[in-house]
Amino acid sequence: MSRRPGRGALRAAGWLALLAAAGAGLRAQVPAAPAGPVVRLTYGDLRPGEPLLVFLEDDGTVVSARVSLLGRSAELRPAPGPSAGTSPKRVFAFMAIDVQAKPGSALLEVKIVRRGGRVEDVRRELAVAGRAFPSTKLTLDPNYVTPPASVQARIKRESELVALATSVVTPEWLGDGPFARPHGAPAWPNFGQRRLNNNVLQSLHTGLDLRVPLGEAIRAANAGTVVLASDLYLGGKTVIIDHGLGVFSSYGHMSELRVRRGEPVRKGATVGLCGSTGRSTGPHLHWSFKVLEARVDPEAMLKLPL
Repeated sequence: MSRRPGRGALRAAGWLALLAAAGAGLRAQVPAAPAGPVVRLTYGDLRPGEPLLVFLEDDGTVVSARVSLLGRSAELRPAPGPSAGTSPKRVFAFMAIDVQAKPGSALLEVKIVRRGGRVEDVRRELAVAGRAFPSTKLTLDPNYVTPPASVQARIKRESELVALATSVVTPEWLGDGPFARPHGAPAWPNFGQRRLNNNVLQSLHTGLDLRVPLGEAIRAANAGTVVLASDLYLGGKTVIIDHGLGVFSSYGHMSELRVRRGEPVRKGATVGLCGSTGRSTGPHLHWSFKVLEARVDPEAMLKLPL
C-alpha cells in the first residue's frame, strides 16, 4: 500500500502529452510526436505563496520552450545537475503562485518549438487550494500609520526603485544548488500575515522575519548578483540579489550593508549585519522572495530540489 507524501513534502507530477489527440493546442497540420513531450512539475503545495519548478526533457530538437501560469510566463533554460552535457538534456523554469492568488482552477501551459518549425502545446489544469494566513491588530500613533506627504513621496520613489530592480529577468540560472537560510535563527510564522493598524488593513507581510541578534552576519541564500543595496524608508538597509530566471531574494532592516549594487555574490557570502533600520520595532531580518514578481514563502523556496 503506497503512502501519501506528508504535508509540505515535495512531489513530482509527470505526464506524456499526445497533443493532437487531446486537442491541446498543437497546430492541426502538424502531427504530434508518438510519445509526446515529457513535462514534469515539482512543488510542495499548490496554494498561494508557493513556487514550482517546471522541467522538460530536450532530446536535442527543442528550439525554445515557454511556460505560462496565472498571467506569468518564462522561457525554459538549461537545468543544473547531472543532465548538464548529456542527452537528453533538461530545461527548466521557475513558476509561482502569488501570496494573494485566489483558490480555484489554473491553466499551466508549456509551448514548445522544435526544429523544422513544429509547435507543441502541453496544457494541464491545476487546482490551487486556499490558504489561511495569520493576522494581527496594532494600535499606533496615527502619524506612524499615515506618514506625512513628503515621506509618502519617498516611499513611492523607493517602491518604484525596488520594482525596477526586480523587473529584469536574467536568462540563466545563477544559483549554486538549493537555497539556504541566511541565518540559523528561528523565524516567526508570519508569512502572508494581514496587519491591521488602528483597525485598518495597512499591509500584507510578504516575507519571513528571522529572530537574528543585533550585529550578526546575514548571508546570501544563494549565488547571484546584487541589484539593490540601499537604505529604504520602510525596509531600512536592504539588499536584493538576482539569482537568475526571475528569482530574487531580499534582506531588510540590516544595520550595515557589506555589498554593493552590481557585485556578484557567492552562496553564503555576508551581505550585511542584522539591525533594526527602517520601519522596525526591534532587531530582526526581514527575508523575502519574488519569483517572476510573485511573492512567495521563503520556507517553500528552501525545499526546491535545485
